[in-house]
Amino acid sequence: MPLHRITSVDIAVPDVAAAGAFYAAFGLADEGDGWFATRDGGRQLHLVEAPRRGLRRLGLAAPSPDDLDRIAASLAALDVEVTHERPSDERLVLVEPATGLPIELEVAPSLAVSDVLPPPVVNRPGDAPRRGRPSDGVRRAGPVRPSNLTHLVLGTPDFATTLRVLTDGLGLEISDQLPGVIAFTRAGEAHHTVAVQSAPGPRLHHVAYEVDDADEVGRGASALLTADPGCHVWGMGRHAIGSNLFWYLRDPAGNFVEYTADVDRIDDGDYHPEAWQGHQFLYSWGPPPPAEFLEPSDWHDA
Repeated sequence: MPLHRITSVDIAVPDVAAAGAFYAAFGLADEGDGWFATRDGGRQLHLVEAPRRGLRRLGLAAPSPDDLDRIAASLAALDVEVTHERPSDERLVLVEPATGLPIELEVAPSLAVSDVLPPPVVNRPGDAPRRGRPSDGVRRAGPVRPSNLTHLVLGTPDFATTLRVLTDGLGLEISDQLPGVIAFTRAGEAHHTVAVQSAPGPRLHHVAYEVDDADEVGRGASALLTADPGCHVWGMGRHAIGSNLFWYLRDPAGNFVEYTADVDRIDDGDYHPEAWQGHQFLYSWGPPPPAEFLEPSDWHDA
C-alpha cells in the first residue's frame, strides 16, 4: 500500500476566528495563520475563509518518491492529470475529477506516537485488579490532546469515479462498503482513512481525530458541551464498521468533527469484510443517529 496516513487538510469556514476557538477547545494546538496541530501528527488542520463550509484540500503521505511515481502512472491510466512540484519531486498534486478536490501527496514519515496514556486498569465481575482507588480516567485533568487526524468522510456526486480514483489511482484499499452508498478505504493499518459517500455534490461529512481511549472521548466531548450544549451531534457510542468509539460535535461553521478511539487495525491479507445492510453498520450501541447525521441539512444547498 503506497500511502499510509493523512498529512493535513484545508477546511473552509466563514469565520476563521470562531472556528479556531472551537478547535483550540477541542484540543488542537493553535500554531497561527489558521494552522492547528495534533499531538503526534503535527500541523494537520488548516482553516481557510470561504462563504461555504467544506473540504478544500486533502493531503496524504507516501513513503518514498518511487511510490509517487507508481501512483502517477496509475492515475495517468485513469486519465487523471497530475503534476510533480519542483524543485523536489517529493510532492504530487492532482484534482479528483468528480468533486474537484485538490489532493496533495507528499513523501512523509509514518506517524510517530508519543505520550500515550497507559491503559486503564479495569474491574470486572470476578476479576477486580484495581483496589482502593478510583479509575484512572476519573483522576485525569487538563484538556484532551488528540493524537492525530485519522480519517474523514467525503461526499461525492459520482461515487464510482471518486472510489476508482482513490483505489485504482492512489492505491487505497477498501475495508468495508455498502456498494454505491459508502466505501471505507484505508491508507495504512487503521480501518479507514478516507470514506467515500454518495452525496448530491462535493461535500465534507466529517473529520475524525483519534484520542487514546474511551475516557478521552468522553472528557473531550463533555468539556465542549459544558461550554456549548448546541455543538452536540451524536454520541457517545461504538460504530459497527471499524469498531471505533465515537462522539460527534459541530464546529461553528457546521462541519461535523469526531473524537474517536479504539478503531480496528488491519494487516494486509488478514481481513475479510462483512456483508453490511442498510444502516446497521453505523453503530453497535449508543443513541440512534439523528436525521441530520444521516444527511446534513445543508447538503442540498446550491
